[in-house]
Amino acid sequence: MKRNVVFFITDGQRKDALGCYGNRLIRTPNTDAFACEATRFEHTFCTHSVCMPTRASLYTGRYPHVHGVWANGVPLPRSEVTLPAVLAAHGYATGAAGKIHLEPQQPYTNGVCPVVDARNTPYYGFQEVHLSENKPGQEYLDFIDREFPELRDRARRRDRMPEAAHDLNWITDQAIDFIRRQAADDKPFFCHCSFHELIPPCTPPDTCAGVFRPEDMPVPELREDDLARRPPFYRQCYEGYRARGQQPDEPALRRYIASYYDQSLFIDKQFGRLAAALRDLGVWDDTLVLFVADHGLSLNDHYQWRHGPFLFDQVVNVPMLCRIPGQAAAVNDDLTETVDIMPTVLEWCGVPVPESVQGRSFLPRLQGVADASPRDSVLIQERQAPDLEARGLDPASVTQVGLRTRDWKLIHYPGAPYGELYDLRHDPGEFKNLWADPGYAHPRRDMEVQLIDRLYASAPPFPARPYEW
Repeated sequence: MKRNVVFFITDGQRKDALGCYGNRLIRTPNTDAFACEATRFEHTFCTHSVCMPTRASLYTGRYPHVHGVWANGVPLPRSEVTLPAVLAAHGYATGAAGKIHLEPQQPYTNGVCPVVDARNTPYYGFQEVHLSENKPGQEYLDFIDREFPELRDRARRRDRMPEAAHDLNWITDQAIDFIRRQAADDKPFFCHCSFHELIPPCTPPDTCAGVFRPEDMPVPELREDDLARRPPFYRQCYEGYRARGQQPDEPALRRYIASYYDQSLFIDKQFGRLAAALRDLGVWDDTLVLFVADHGLSLNDHYQWRHGPFLFDQVVNVPMLCRIPGQAAAVNDDLTETVDIMPTVLEWCGVPVPESVQGRSFLPRLQGVADASPRDSVLIQERQAPDLEARGLDPASVTQVGLRTRDWKLIHYPGAPYGELYDLRHDPGEFKNLWADPGYAHPRRDMEVQLIDRLYASAPPFPARPYEW
């Protein structure tokens, strides 16, 4: 049997914004139906809070402090061993459509907008690339100029587009075409299909816009003492956005969340198209299909708008659904990290896992192997986020490294006189920071020891990789 792989990667999709994870308002019928024949992971965590580091970790199986993509704007070194490169070396056709984001495609700190050119393949192991990231790719714009010339300016502004001309629709078309050609050639394939930001205000096509009413949208619980209990940059971020007119009031927040739900409906439609194509082409039963978000999103949780640089669960606990042919549907409650995806896929494909990979395959757990012990913690981090500049803060002023177990979360700020500690058993919303509470000195110290152990274990022997002079 050929063993194909399809990754469907969303950007900024919260776990609680999918029907299969309990949301009774949103409509994600294709994803929900897929969840009924896949493994639904309840406790999967990304390694970071923003796109480039999380995607680099997913595709290398390594942590940001090891692969070097410690913030948006820092490109993944070409010397890193990636999942598509390993599969290509073992006879796979590898293709990507949409957002890859292993290199910056927008100005983050110096005002200069980089131009990503993925035409010279292989590109991080992808032999075929159809790029459309945070800015529309040239191939997509050429498609618009050719097929929808009247929409030329709207496409470049990312205004609302008709469904047939929408870049999400175009991205899915490219992924399906790639799969169709490989199926016709009877060649095993790895296909990456991913979209740009699911971060409001979103611009779904007319067929999905306005489906959800702002007045029906859930808004987060806000407590008056929340900011006072947290490190000072939380309040500074909130006040910085308010001063710049970027912090939404409640009516604006409800409108933004409604557009987020509308866009989620459209993304679900694209996932349904891709799954239907796999079935129609006769490769569904030969294909591992993974649905995962690169990171979550704060929709004003703890007074914070958007995502980085925050490490609360709405941002780092991501949805993940994995369908492995022959594997019964299940709900998996293990602690899992997105660095575990690469070794899992390679093990299922029968391809050796490179020594550089730090993740742990979860395939034995899914197959019921008795001695396959789950993780007891997950490692999360955030360093010098360029997003802080938009709030009036110096990015170099905030670096975080954290550990989350089932019961506790610790966030350490190197060199700072503050930190965060949450008892998740009694405070799952992470409202009561116990870091400075003397009554919790013992669990804090225990978590700090575990964090040091995880960091020590994740530090590769020198040299981690060749220097790139």
